[in-house]
Amino acid sequence: MAAELRKIAKQYPGRKPGKGSLPSVPKMKSVRLGINVASCDGLPCVVVVGKDQAEVDRLNKKLSAVIWEESLIGKFIYASTANREDLGIISGATSKSGYLVVNPDIYGKKGELIEVIDPDSSTKELKKALSSAADKFTRNKKTHGTHVRDGRRNGEEWETEVPVPERDRSRGRGSK
Repeated sequence: MAAELRKIAKQYPGRKPGKGSLPSVPKMKSVRLGINVASCDGLPCVVVVGKDQAEVDRLNKKLSAVIWEESLIGKFIYASTANREDLGIISGATSKSGYLVVNPDIYGKKGELIEVIDPDSSTKELKKALSSAADKFTRNKKTHGTHVRDGRRNGEEWETEVPVPERDRSRGRGSK
């Protein structure tokens, strides 16, 4: 199977970015979702905060210059906002512009600020700060079954992005 996949992959070699062209930051559609996905994946979340969308775009462009390096790929989940109200779920967050490195809680409903990176930092300083944050981060240990059971016991609820119909759990498995 692996040989077949390599054969198929050779048919689609992909494209290398042109000089000066970098892939964009792979960001979640909201801070709320970014923190939830970060919790699910056991990763910290980087939230880009700007006073307006133009500043958010400028900060994301600088971020994209460092996150695609081998040492940082796959180390964070990303989200962006120009709406200060989105930061209400992050304890310790201020309304200043910059890069917020957030430790999501076990259920992904809120987060704790673990580092603020200045928006005016150079790409070298940004890379160093992100590398340091990634090295210091400790994942929450959880298994799906225990996590869901504990969440239900604690009254935790999550509204999914895609509605999930209620299941009838009264019947035995496989019965009709």
